[in-house]
Amino acid sequence: MPMKVEAAVAVGAYVRRERDRLVSREPLVRRDRPGAVKAMRSASRRLRSVWHTLGECEGADGGNSGLFAECTWLGEHLGVVRHLDETAHRVLRHPAMAGPPARWAIARLARERDPARQVLLGVLDGVRYASLVAALDAKADDPVPQSAAAGLGARFCAAWPPLLGELAAAAATADAEARADALHEVRRAAKPLLDTGRSVARAHPELLRRPLRRLTALHDLLGEHQDSTVCRRTLEPWSSTAPDRDVREALRGLTEDEWATTAAAEARLPALHEELTALRPGR
Repeated sequence: MPMKVEAAVAVGAYVRRERDRLVSREPLVRRDRPGAVKAMRSASRRLRSVWHTLGECEGADGGNSGLFAECTWLGEHLGVVRHLDETAHRVLRHPAMAGPPARWAIARLARERDPARQVLLGVLDGVRYASLVAALDAKADDPVPQSAAAGLGARFCAAWPPLLGELAAAAATADAEARADALHEVRRAAKPLLDTGRSVARAHPELLRRPLRRLTALHDLLGEHQDSTVCRRTLEPWSSTAPDRDVREALRGLTEDEWATTAAAEARLPALHEELTALRPGR
């Protein structure tokens, strides 16, 4: 079991770790290494979440809103490439897409990914990104206000019941496409809650360890659901422009499997919701 530390120390270490992760992945993104965009985007998201919650707890800006905005901006550019990469991965691993169908789909994805990647590289070469890194360095080297950090655990606990209410409502949505969108919104709400909890977990290990473990399971399950939905929605319209019957049938087989993937994820939600409801963070 990790040793308990002060909240400010825990959050400070978390911020420095994610700053280092973001900066260290930049050269790998430039070299187009697998997984680098995803890792850099995750780091930017985690930092964004902490700046947002710290700003709320401080009751004063302290530069947090600016960093929140800049991490959001960077994450959006990384996200475009990441979603295309994930769709390509799902294409390549699907048996029906082997051979010509996969080559056709990957070439079509590249027509979107290549420009998006060039935009991303321009962002990384730009003054705005350099300013963000400098601001991250300065912020990470500053002590985290104890008064603000102390409130992060309470905010995690207070946000728990509303998130479970949103999850129940989303899972009960009748229309499949609307349900997918609603579950995506739940994941968007779960991300900052998860990041906030992780940032201060070392200060409250006995209170947050189990809730964070189950919340991570929800986040990962909804992430698979979202990736599957994005892949399906990207590829379904392509059937009308497929060059031949083999490609059309391969696309149909992949999208049908993605429907099955989202259904399987949704089938696991009731049990997971019950587990989350049984937990009482902070008690």
